[in-house]
Amino acid sequence: METLTSLAIKAQKGDREAMVHLYQQFQSLLLKESTRDGGLDLDCYQELSEHFIRLIMDFEVR
Repeated sequence: METLTSLAIKAQKGDREAMVHLYQQFQSLLLKESTRDGGLDLDCYQELSEHFIRLIMDFEVR
């Protein structure tokens, strides 16, 4: 099993499968944070998803 760090490094190098795997691991959190008043706020979900991808791409390994 790969670590989040190794998946992030692969995603930054263009490995689509790694990005999909990372996204799937955090999708339930993104959905939870996008729920308002008992319903899914699709705009919020999209914004969080885009932000998540940008964070992965900007992640700096030390």
